[in-house]
Amino acid sequence: MKERYPSLMHGQDYDWVMIPDFPLPEGYNRQSAKLMFLIPNTYPHTGPDCFYVDVGLRLGNGEMPSNYNEHMSVPVGGAWGYFSWHPEIWQSADDINSGDNLLTFMRAVNLRLREAN
Repeated sequence: MKERYPSLMHGQDYDWVMIPDFPLPEGYNRQSAKLMFLIPNTYPHTGPDCFYVDVGLRLGNGEMPSNYNEHMSVPVGGAWGYFSWHPEIWQSADDINSGDNLLTFMRAVNLRLREAN
């Protein structure tokens, strides 16, 4: 993950991941956002669920993205918006190339952000 997102930060206990400059797809009111997700204590058998961005994210037309709410609490504090979104299938595997992991979750986040606009 650090190779793909060099500015990535994580909690001391690896219970959350934050990417301070996550690039957003076209159609939003800004080019990047602070993005964060929580890692369940059952990972890798259970994948992350939902994700957060810093507040103020809007579509290019000024509307809020679908399934997005603002002012959610997260472990790092600050003002966050929440994308209520749940990956449908999670298949963990010992081999990073054959199962779901944090990189496949991030690919799904990208797809979800494209759907919201």
